[in-house]
Amino acid sequence: MKPTHQVLATLVLAFAALWAPVRSAFAQTAESLVGSWSLVSLTVAKSGNEVELLGPHPQGQLIFGNDGRYVLLVLSSDLPKFVSGDRQQSTPEENAKIARGNVAHFGTYTVDAAAQVIVFHIQKSTFPNWDAEVQRRPFTLNGDRLTYITPGAFGYGSSKVVWQRVK
Repeated sequence: MKPTHQVLATLVLAFAALWAPVRSAFAQTAESLVGSWSLVSLTVAKSGNEVELLGPHPQGQLIFGNDGRYVLLVLSSDLPKFVSGDRQQSTPEENAKIARGNVAHFGTYTVDAAAQVIVFHIQKSTFPNWDAEVQRRPFTLNGDRLTYITPGAFGYGSSKVVWQRVK
């Protein structure tokens, strides 16, 4: 083998050896989200204070599949029951409280590990303005605690969402 070819082969092997751990770290970031998560909090900063968007003690689940799909559901803890017992016979007040007391969407997700961003490819949402949107959400993952920032959708600007891994 010519010296030039040996140098080139050595460089290719060195690059491959250096790139393998980087690729693995990127995959681990996406893989580390797979599973079920329970809502800890959903807050916005309003007048210098953190305010619970859906009232005290909202409940929610977020599931990231290893197939790249996700589903997210967050509900206010005080959603009213329909007085009539029939959703088709609900009052305007019941409808308004329920519409304001939930956030749900599903679709596919990817992770931009270099930027530490979850990319939600939203298929459908209870907030129809998000249907077919792609949203990038900066995140941190500390052990079993996932925190990310959402775009403004509630009239207050961005919100902070904190999840705990379900074991």
